[in-house]
This record gives sequence, structure tokens and C-alpha cells, in this order.
Amino acid sequence: MALALFAFLAFLPALASLPVTDRDEARFVQASRQMVESGDFVDIRFQNEPRYKKPVGIYWLQSAAVLVSGAGPEAPLWVYRLPSLAGAVLSVLLVAVTGTPLFGRQAALLAAAVFAGGLVIGGEARIAKTDAVLLATILAAQAVLARLYLHRIAGRGAAFAFWLAIAAGVLVKGPIGPMVPALTILTLVAIERRADWLRPLWSPWPILLALAVTLPWFVAITLRSEGAFWLGSVGADLLPKIASGQEGKGAPPGSYLLLLWLTFWPATPLLILALPAIWRSRRDPATRFCLAWAIPVWLVYEAIPTKLVHYTLPAFPALALLAVAHLPKGLATASRLVRGLATLAILPGLALGGAVVAFAATRDAWPAAGLALGGLAGAMLAAGFAIRSALGARPWALAAQAALAGAVLHAGLISAAARIPALWPTDAAISVANELAAAQGCDRPLVTGWGYSEPSLVWHGGRDTDLHPASAPASEAVRPGPCRVVIHARDAGSAALPLIRGCHQARSVTGFALGAGRWVTLDVLDCRGAP
Repeated sequence: MALALFAFLAFLPALASLPVTDRDEARFVQASRQMVESGDFVDIRFQNEPRYKKPVGIYWLQSAAVLVSGAGPEAPLWVYRLPSLAGAVLSVLLVAVTGTPLFGRQAALLAAAVFAGGLVIGGEARIAKTDAVLLATILAAQAVLARLYLHRIAGRGAAFAFWLAIAAGVLVKGPIGPMVPALTILTLVAIERRADWLRPLWSPWPILLALAVTLPWFVAITLRSEGAFWLGSVGADLLPKIASGQEGKGAPPGSYLLLLWLTFWPATPLLILALPAIWRSRRDPATRFCLAWAIPVWLVYEAIPTKLVHYTLPAFPALALLAVAHLPKGLATASRLVRGLATLAILPGLALGGAVVAFAATRDAWPAAGLALGGLAGAMLAAGFAIRSALGARPWALAAQAALAGAVLHAGLISAAARIPALWPTDAAISVANELAAAQGCDRPLVTGWGYSEPSLVWHGGRDTDLHPASAPASEAVRPGPCRVVIHARDAGSAALPLIRGCHQARSVTGFALGAGRWVTLDVLDCRGAP
């Protein structure tokens, strides 16, 4: 219960205040909203286009959250984020469940708390997309595998739990969920040349139940889309990511290892201290299980050209368990070099905090700067206590203080980011559009995006938002009428549009479009048709 409360409190800040993020979250929540509006829980659509990149699981969960809330399709964004929050909290608990038979209850609980303090899981908990929920399904399967591998569980119950976790993962993100337990199994079988410990899984009824859970929707969407779902999910989404860096997200192998200093913080110093002890214990069954879990997954994602910061998240629980479980021996035997590296590993997380404070201050976002500074100060205080615990050879206190440092820092930084207007140009432009509509007595503006097609614009403007490329002529993109607002994008610093008949420029906002990865200026045009 204490662990669940810690995770919930770590993930709760900014859940409601963080604006919708481009591009994935905005697409997910808009498609879920349209699912609720239409009552069609088979097909997946973003505006009038099919969205056949991921299976239906996350859309069902988000739709269920909306229906339970009673607020209808116009439920606030945080309602759509509840499945991610629940998936993240459940993932933290499942780290402890997985780690207990491997390393004991105390080490498992502390490893779960350290994991909860991480940047990536903290971000995924607050964003309405697949990855936090997917991680929970992966960890449920890994918890069963760990017990089977150590001969701590047997019988049909283990098989039902494993295969239902696999089925849930398939419904959320296709083959990505089963990939982690599959790689773990293949690695252990290849190393030990035995697979007898897997025998309890080969039970027909659990497998049939898993198929009964997954197949109906896949059959239905195949028939409904006439096979287009498979072309979209496999041909247009999965294979291009494997073949090349999709959507400009390519990076060379080794990129995730370099990012580990930030993405795995505050556990990075603990992992460095524990590395020698992990190496010495590599033949221990518990250590071998976690290595067979983390290393293959890591290598697969390093090899894939498309690099997104959250891809390696399924390896982090294994790394956290290894780091905390071997921390006592590692701390007791660490050389001066290892201690020095571990001390240096404290700096990247704190440097990130300082960077957010500086950025918020340069953008005159002083409330955000205050939040970031508070998170940084709390993290520095906890890090100071952690260093003291390391010097006093108190590994469990060190792990707990590291977890607290991460949770406090990341809660402060994400809360600060939510309050920096320069990061959310869509919200700033929509705020102007709402003012213009209200002045005409309209409930909401009729929004046109011209040269600005970020999904966040559709989330705010609704399903009927018109989107036109920058190359579209004014006669096509601008059709003046009551409540009509056009949001036109241009590069920051470039000249504004010439006057357009029936429109006048109400205001311009400049910000960093996260989805596009560039600074833009959005001209908000009042196109009510008045002279």
C-alpha cells in the first residue's frame, strides 16, 4: 500500500495541468473521443481517416474511463490519461512482485520505488498513450516467468496469468508486449540449454482463453477494414521503424546508452555502484534472469534505427532490480573509481533541473521557474542525504533517498513544463480562438489549420477541424464565415501573411512545436467575414 501511494503521489502532479502533447497523445485521445461519440468500438478513426497503427486496447481503456466518468466525449484530458496513470502505478507494484522471489521483499520494494522516481515512467504515467499500460502487461508476464524459472510456482494458475498478460499486451501494442518475455525465454534457454521450467505454460485452456480474448477484435477489424489494418499497422508503422528512422527519429546504435544518464536517473548512480557485484553474480539464477531480460531488449532497440526515448522502458525494471539488489555488496566493495563515477552520475539529473529553471526564466515563465526550482532544491536535498548514506555504508537508505530525489525532481520539472507557454503554441492559439468565438456568441470556434496540422489542434478544435498544407492557396484554406478562426503557421521570425479578404490578424503566438521539433509562429486570423 505504501509503495502504491508513493507511486501515485509521484505521478499525480501535472496530470491535469499538462497540455495535450503532440503527436501521439493527441491522436490517441481524439480517436478515443470519436469512438465514444460514434459508439463504434471496433473501428479506430482520427477525424475521417482510419488510424490503423496500433490495436484497440488503449482506445477501449480510454473510452471506458470516459464512460465511467459520466462526462461524455468532452471529458477533460486527465480522464483520458487515467489508464496510463493506473498502468504506471500497477507497473511499479509489479516490479516489486517480480523482484520479491528473485532478490527478497526489501530489495524488490526499494527497486520499485527507485523505478517510480524515473523520468520516463513519470512522463508515460501522465500521457494518454500505450506505453505505461503496455509495461504493466509485460511485467505481469515477467512476474510469472521469474517464479517459474526459480521453481517458485506451478500449476494452471501460472499459465492463465501468463497468457492473459500476453493477450492484453497484444491488444495494446501488438507484438511489442510479447517480445520482452519471448526474448527473456529464448536467452535463458540458449544459455542453459534447458526449457523444462516452461512446461507449466503449455496448457491448452489458458492459450485458448488468450486467443478468445484477442482474436475477435482482430477478425472484426480485418473484415471491417478489408485488410487495411494490417497494411497500416505492419506495413506503414512497424516495418518502417525497423528499416529506417521513421518521422526523423533516427539515431545510431549506442544512443540509448548515452541517454541512460538521464532516462534512468536517479537509479544510474546505484547501477554504477552495483555493476561490479552484478558481474560477479552473473551466474546466480536471479541475476541471470534479469540480465536475460534487460540485455536482449536493449540490444534490439539499439539496433532499430528509429529511436524514441521511451522504447527502452521495458528494460528499466530489470536494471532497477539489479542495481538495488546488488547495492549492498557493490557499496561495500566499490573502488575509488566506481565511487567517483557514481558521484558524477548524480549530476545529469540535477543539470536537467537547472536547464528547465533557466529555460523557464528566459521565457518569463516565473511560476514554472519556481516549480522547477522547488523540484531541483528537493532533489538536491535528497541527493545530499543519499551521499551521506553512501559514505555511511547504508545501502537501503541510499536507495530510498535516490527514489525520493527522482520523484521530487521529475514532479517539479513536468509541472513546470506544463506552465511554460512557449512549449504549447497550440494551446496559446486556441485560447485566442476561443476569445474570438466568445465575442461572437459562439460556443466554440470553427478552426482551420493552415500549414499547421498538429493533432493537438484537432483535439482542441474537434473532429471537424479543417487542415490544409502550407502550400494550399488562400482561396482554399480560408473560407470566411461566422465563428471561423484560421491558425496559420510560419517559421519564427518570417514575415506575416498579407491581408486576406474577410479576415484580420487577431494575434500571433510563438512557441516550440514539440511534434514538429521546431519553433513556429502561429498567426490567429479572425475570419468571421467582417470587412
